[in-house]
Amino acid sequence: MSLRSRVRRMATPFDAEDPRVARTREAVREAVRSLVQRAGFEAVSHQQVAEEAGLGRATVYRHWPTRTDLLLDALAEVEVPPVWQTTGDLGTDLTRELDRLRRTLASPVVPELVALIGRAEWDPELRETKRELLASGTAGLRRTLEAGIERHELPADLDLDTTIARLAGPLFYRRVLAHAPIDDGFVARIVTGFLLEASSRPPES
Repeated sequence: MSLRSRVRRMATPFDAEDPRVARTREAVREAVRSLVQRAGFEAVSHQQVAEEAGLGRATVYRHWPTRTDLLLDALAEVEVPPVWQTTGDLGTDLTRELDRLRRTLASPVVPELVALIGRAEWDPELRETKRELLASGTAGLRRTLEAGIERHELPADLDLDTTIARLAGPLFYRRVLAHAPIDDGFVARIVTGFLLEASSRPPES
């Protein structure tokens, strides 16, 4: 099951119901976060979450069938991005996509999410989730670069994966490793530097 399908499956029953059900979801999410902060990821189980949230275990299982579902719903507040559209200006589109990533990284649960994804080496389900999170989180950036290639603003042989790493990597470094804020100027410098280098590259023969 894809990440988007998993998130939709978890979110729809709550989003479409009354406030009592929404409170149930928030209670479970808070329970998971509290357990992780106090005792680490290993402390998260359906039984422990149910007790922490004051709910029946069957209720927790019904909406979060797996332990990974519990962790992801509590930590990865996945927002399905809007339909991608281009303004026709590469710099504007790149800035928009990096701003979107910046907002995602500003979430206070990012450190816990990074730690969770770091366990993917030992968990096949998390490995797949890691790949899906990366793909979905950078899809708009990839499409923006592809559009730049189509408009001949970027070289046809541009390595998309390397370019995405170059554009998005500084944001991850600043937020996850340096624990520093990401402001408008930081994003602007990334985009400006990339565009200057792209414009100075010799035209294709």
